[in-house]
Amino acid sequence: MVALAEFMSRLRFANPGKNNVAIMHADDYWIKELVLKDLSSTTLGIYPENYIIYLTPRLIARTLSRLRFIDFGVKKEMTIKGLFREIYGQYILACLDQMHAKVVLTSIDNSGFFHNLTRMDRRRTYFAIQNGTRTLACVRDSLPAPPHPLSTISMTNFFCFGKRDIDLFKAHGHMIDSYLPVGSLVGGYYKSVVSAPAKERKFDLCLVSQWHEHFFDEIVGDDFPQQVARRVRTGMEGLNNFLLRLLSETNLSMLICPRNDVVAAECQYYESIFGNRATIINSVRSEFSTYRAVEQCKLVIALNSTTLAEVFAWGQKVLWCNVPDDEHYEMPEADISYFHGGNYNAFKGRVLGLLEMPQDNYEKLTREGARYICNFDPMNPPHEIIRSAVINTLSNSN
Repeated sequence: MVALAEFMSRLRFANPGKNNVAIMHADDYWIKELVLKDLSSTTLGIYPENYIIYLTPRLIARTLSRLRFIDFGVKKEMTIKGLFREIYGQYILACLDQMHAKVVLTSIDNSGFFHNLTRMDRRRTYFAIQNGTRTLACVRDSLPAPPHPLSTISMTNFFCFGKRDIDLFKAHGHMIDSYLPVGSLVGGYYKSVVSAPAKERKFDLCLVSQWHEHFFDEIVGDDFPQQVARRVRTGMEGLNNFLLRLLSETNLSMLICPRNDVVAAECQYYESIFGNRATIINSVRSEFSTYRAVEQCKLVIALNSTTLAEVFAWGQKVLWCNVPDDEHYEMPEADISYFHGGNYNAFKGRVLGLLEMPQDNYEKLTREGARYICNFDPMNPPHEIIRSAVINTLSNSN
């Protein structure tokens, strides 16, 4: 009954709003705010999260008409889940037809459903916008083994961070028609439009949290989500132990940026470890709180947070800390800004060395690696490049 009530609450006996631009998945805030601005759009929430089912006679007819594109004869071994995915895909394409959409955007660049739509549909132009650092977990571990059709990431246009992502995807046999290495949408916008760095940095260190409640619950099983949770917890605990010892042995100050907005358990987690040795900010993602905090600090530290790649591209001093020496957290392209292994004295030496290094020397040593990881150009920021691509596509489709 609860499931039925939930489903009924998501029904809309209307067509989706007509628009030239569609956003796939409900996470549309940054695309609307930074890229589209005055351009109108319609967002399609996708099952199973935040989905809406539009239901009208015309949309039903469009969907039924599109079922002819499912080749049931070839896919005799299709599972019930696979069949649902195929029918649901045709339903979403019917929605896009009804909307008269010409451009489809998503910031959920690792959505297999979105990838599949880009191959099913030649009537529209699709753009995926990278939202986080991509690792082996994204291009290998989370995918089914070949010859499963979803073992290969395949899509049309990908606004990625940098050439590192291109090389990573190609090394694992994925098929992207057009890589567009523009840097981070949100980080690039902040640095090129919002940033007002303080004249003096108030804190020595900034720890960017990667805490999530399920990493520290009892972990049962050994499927992919459980493997990720154990891996992240091990990495965080190793780094936190190193930092606690470092703060105890020195007079260094540290600021902590929570991952989540207003989650008491996350703050309590860090308070239980560092006590009054660290200051925890209030996180408000829509106000760029993490980036503002970073600009108050001399050195940014994390396991492999996306923030590291974003601010490294600005010339900010950072340190990827792969304490467990796990292949999933490798970032050797960062050179002196990448540390790996369980030797505390080596870690301490690296941190102090980076803090003492003149900024000009640091930027000279890391400029090439930073651009390889996240291709940020303040004179041609990501939000402007993506907006131009959308406008050009709309103009050419008229």
